Amino acid sequence: MSVTKPPSVARDSYRSSKWDELTEGRDFRPSDVPALTLLVQWYQVVDQCIEDMSVDGGIQVAFSNEMGDIKALPQISTMKQASAEIRALNKQLGINDQAAPAAPERKASVLQLVVDDRARKERGAM
Repeated sequence: MSVTKPPSVARDSYRSSKWDELTEGRDFRPSDVPALTLLVQWYQVVDQCIEDMSVDGGIQVAFSNEMGDIKALPQISTMKQASAEIRALNKQLGINDQAAPAAPERKASVLQLVVDDRARKERGAM
């Protein structure tokens, strides 16, 4: 079931785009709208923190206060909180965007290795 994008989300291009991305191909109930709204908001918080920490193509993770102490940027703890909120909301909404597990390695038995080796040698002898 398609859910209606709230006006507060629709007015912001970032949140609107993220909403479309998250809802595409998924069925949500109208009761999921508040959680989806929070989810796109937390994604925007992370994006803003990343932007705030970016400096000349790199990343700044600390600053020096007036007393000369080196402190971690507050954006780091904000991103940690946002990441936890995103994971919780994804779980609540049934969104699983984890990468698919790699195909298991095929383990050959000794017998199969011998059979394959013999077949390869026979093909080479012909």
